[in-house]
Amino acid sequence: MEKKIKLFLLIVIAEAGKGDAVSERLAQNAFGFVSLFGHGTAKQQWLNLLGIGNVEKDLVAVMLEESALSNARAVLEEEFKIGKGGGVAFTLKVQSIADKRVLQFFKADTEVE
Repeated sequence: MEKKIKLFLLIVIAEAGKGDAVSERLAQNAFGFVSLFGHGTAKQQWLNLLGIGNVEKDLVAVMLEESALSNARAVLEEEFKIGKGGGVAFTLKVQSIADKRVLQFFKADTEVE
């Protein structure tokens, strides 16, 4: 019998240089991940207002099961201060960005809900 799971794409925008550490820490429970260097386009006045200061960021995308999300969020908040001035994170349901065949590629023995 196939187990049904719900997959989410966790997007993390972290301080420059921290992307590899975030990826490494979250990869334990991930189906896949990627870490990229990013350069924002916000005007300096907005950066100063938000207390960001630097437009260079690391972008990490991690695919996780729904059951792993709460642990990933706790790791991001406690270890990397994501959401507390160290960056931002948000999730997307994978079904909204891929069809069922692509999802089954990541977990061949699992039927995706």
